[in-house]
Amino acid sequence: METTESRIAAPPRSGKTAIRFTLLVFAAAIVSTLLHELGHCVFYWLQGIPAAMSLTKEYPLRDITATQYAIGSVGGPFSNIVQIIVAAWLYQRESFSRTRKQLLSAFIFANVFYFILRGFVALLKRQGGELDSAASLIGLDYRVVVAVFFCITLIVLYLWIKASKTRITLGSSLAFVGLFFGYFVVMVGVQVFDEALFWRKFPTIQIDDGRVYNAHRE
Repeated sequence: METTESRIAAPPRSGKTAIRFTLLVFAAAIVSTLLHELGHCVFYWLQGIPAAMSLTKEYPLRDITATQYAIGSVGGPFSNIVQIIVAAWLYQRESFSRTRKQLLSAFIFANVFYFILRGFVALLKRQGGELDSAASLIGLDYRVVVAVFFCITLIVLYLWIKASKTRITLGSSLAFVGLFFGYFVVMVGVQVFDEALFWRKFPTIQIDDGRVYNAHRE
C-alpha cells in the first residue's frame, strides 16, 4: 500500500500536485546550482584565491596552478553532496509540513539529476569535467569520475526510496525520467542566459599547465 510519505517523495504523476512538484524541482535545480557554484568559490577562498560566481559558473579572479584548480573544482560536487545530506536529514523531521517535505524531495531530485547529467556529459566528452583535474592528480581518468557520479546517484536513490517507502512502478519511473529531461531543458536555458549576460564580465585566467579558463568567444 502506498503511504502518504511515499507520495510526497515520489514524483507525482498527475494533476495539480504533479505540476507543483515539477515547478519545485525546477526551482530547486536553480538554487542548488547556485549553491554548487558557491561551493567552488568557498574552496578557492580557502586557498586564498579571490573568486566570484554567476548563475552556472565560478570564476577564479587570478591565474592559478593546476592543483589549485583541482581543489576548487571539488567544491561544487561537494556542495551537492552536502545539500543531499541536509535535505534528507530535514525530511526525517516529523514536524515538517507536507509542502516543506515536497520541497526537500525536490532538492534531492535536483541534486541527483546533477550527478546523472554530469556522468552522461563525462561519457560523451570523454573527460570528467570539473573533477577530472582532481582525479588526474592521483593518476585516475574520467571513467573513474563517471563511476563515482553514478555510484553516488544509485546510493542516494536507494537510500531515498528505502527511507520514503516509495514503490517503484512504471508510472513513477516514467515520471522520474520526464522530470530529468525537464531539468535538462531548464538548466540548458539557464546556462545560455548566464553565458550571454555574465560570462564575459569575468576575466580569462591561465592555469599553469597551459589551460585557459573562461576563454571568451569572439
